[in-house]
Amino acid sequence: MRNRITAVAAIAAASALVLGGCTAAEDTGEDAFHIAVFTPGYGAPVGKYAMDLFIEAGRDLGWEVDLYTSDFDYDKLNNDVSAAIRQGVDAVMGGWPDPRQIGPIITAAEEAGIPIFAFDSGVESTPALAIDVTTSQQQVTDLTVGALEEAMGGLEGKEVMIIGFDPHLGIGFRGRLAEAQLIEAGAVIAGGDVRQIANPATAQEEALKIVTDYLQANPDGLDGVWTAWDQVGLGATLAINEAGRDDIFVTGVDGVSGALDAIKANGPFYATISQDWQAIVQLVVDAVTIYAENGDLPESNFVTTEVTLVTRENVDNIEPTD
Repeated sequence: MRNRITAVAAIAAASALVLGGCTAAEDTGEDAFHIAVFTPGYGAPVGKYAMDLFIEAGRDLGWEVDLYTSDFDYDKLNNDVSAAIRQGVDAVMGGWPDPRQIGPIITAAEEAGIPIFAFDSGVESTPALAIDVTTSQQQVTDLTVGALEEAMGGLEGKEVMIIGFDPHLGIGFRGRLAEAQLIEAGAVIAGGDVRQIANPATAQEEALKIVTDYLQANPDGLDGVWTAWDQVGLGATLAINEAGRDDIFVTGVDGVSGALDAIKANGPFYATISQDWQAIVQLVVDAVTIYAENGDLPESNFVTTEVTLVTRENVDNIEPTD
């Protein structure tokens, strides 16, 4: 029977591991620990960055790692990963999986008696997951809405567009949190609701069009744009620049290089959030490592990490997450 151990103990037991610097055997033969890794969002820069961190760490530890991805096509993911489980793997790890849409994977893993590890999979504990490590969406929202308030000189009566992506639980959740906070503070939501990106892979182009169309119809509209991640923020910034406006401010989330450069330029892009993906991924690697060694699982299956607000004051000290 597998035992659950505390997350603190898991971290301590694997504290010698450092992403990209592990010194494990390279053997991936028949006795190698075999893990199926999947994500619907490998096409997004941060998605690829974090997944590659995990894959590199696992392979450095001597694991056999197979990656399954799709363009948010959960039917494909469910079919591919379920088939991999039936063919025989020791564990599964998902990056950004929506627990509402991976039922076949969960069922296959339960039938095979293997755990599913994850990061950024939701906003609360999911019993089907051995561990889910994610950032605090409340903190992300508090900091970014606060940054917009600072940039605009208050929120009362200001017109703010929100651009999000509800299919991702965490992103959708923080978008709705932002909407509620802005309304409570007296802001007016442009268009009356959260605007939705259709495909994260084309988020920048979609945001450019959304904001351009709105400003063409409302030349004097908007005081701010709250965006759920940086590619969206960069698209919004480009639209604002092309409209010749210097009085609209943008916030994003992720701390990718393009967003950091835009903040340094002192233009519309006012602030973003740096999520410590090195630490997030390392926590999952640690948990998988302990399971691979002795079958123990973390006692707590939902862990949140803190974030850093990136502004013009500290942007030079932030490493990009792409």
